[in-house]
Amino acid sequence: MKLGSAMCSDRNHKLAIAAITLAVKCPRQISRLMALFSTVSASLIFILLFVGLTSPVARGDESDWIRPSCPDQPLIWGRKDGIVFGLPSENGLPGPRGLIRVGIILSTTGQPQLLNFIAIEPVVSGPGSRFSRMAFSELELSTLDKGVRGKRLWVAPGTADGQASSRGALTKLEARPKPIERLTVRVEVEKFTANGAHVYLVLSIDSDKPGELRLAVYQYEDSPPVEELTLTATMGNFERLRWLFLKDHVVDARSLFGIYTGDEFLERENYPLADMLRIGDGDAIVLCASDERSPSSVPTTASQFWYYPLPRLTQYWRVPAHDIEPDLRVRVNGRGTYYGSHAPLPNGVAFENFEVRQRYKPGQISIFGVTASEPWEFSPAIPRLQRPMSLTGSPWQELGSQKGTLRAAPTKEQNQ
Repeated sequence: MKLGSAMCSDRNHKLAIAAITLAVKCPRQISRLMALFSTVSASLIFILLFVGLTSPVARGDESDWIRPSCPDQPLIWGRKDGIVFGLPSENGLPGPRGLIRVGIILSTTGQPQLLNFIAIEPVVSGPGSRFSRMAFSELELSTLDKGVRGKRLWVAPGTADGQASSRGALTKLEARPKPIERLTVRVEVEKFTANGAHVYLVLSIDSDKPGELRLAVYQYEDSPPVEELTLTATMGNFERLRWLFLKDHVVDARSLFGIYTGDEFLERENYPLADMLRIGDGDAIVLCASDERSPSSVPTTASQFWYYPLPRLTQYWRVPAHDIEPDLRVRVNGRGTYYGSHAPLPNGVAFENFEVRQRYKPGQISIFGVTASEPWEFSPAIPRLQRPMSLTGSPWQELGSQKGTLRAAPTKEQNQ
């Protein structure tokens, strides 16, 4: 055999292996790849297909990172030992368009489980009320996808074929006692119609803080000046969050909003920076938790979507000290029924939207965190955080500690 022929054969062999590996991971790519590598002999293709489809496919089980291996896979990123986030995609985390999905991995199945949504709500500068200058990512009709409600969210192209962008960028940060890995994903947001805002987000998770999702916000040059770029956790009713932890006191949703069985959102005034807790190097933090001992054990009359399958979790927003503006504030609203239904929440009104608001600065970071630790179990302890006196369904001494890896609650069948 001539050297040129041998080199060509070897190259075809390597191309075939690469093609089949990608095809196994991304089935939709098969026809395109087969056409691309049509010079590879049919017999070799058959052998490689047989080997590829009968041998275990490496899925990075040795890593704690979760990310798509190709654009056809569900757009979900995160940590096996912490938080995950996703975008609307086939077989991805469920929910409306225009919302970032947030969840954790179910220990019983190894699959992602939705916990909350994060909506994007830019406010542009100008006259009129704040509400009149706002836009809502999940409520506006798309102009890119005609007739569909919810702005399109997608991953910014990283390479010509989009492969790198869907996986996110995994980088190493030098730190002690060991380096920190950071997974970063840039998320594009369709331009808003209501106020013309054009923005994008950079989302990241650090390996030393696996339960925290960092969200950095930016506006494009063609956008009207953005006054505030608020990110709001929109689904507190899923876990039925009723406790809001502020400096020196805990706000109970039922005390704040009273007895209410209607379908409307309930609003109250914001809580200023002076009411927020501070930790670490001056970071501002606000936390929410359920008052129920075991939310997964409480029956509801709503659809199966609203069944909460997870353990008690603390959800919080943390704003790094260097990103705090003087007008930083906490805002919550409440509901007495599950969104999109007339089904009442068990045990009364709970917080629905949970967010921090402040004047926009490019690259401003807010952090959404999830932990199995109760707010008073944080280490180091959060100064001036008060512990509630009672828990619906059980006295505190029966609750016990839930520190450690996030784990799924028993299924409905196991609870019966």
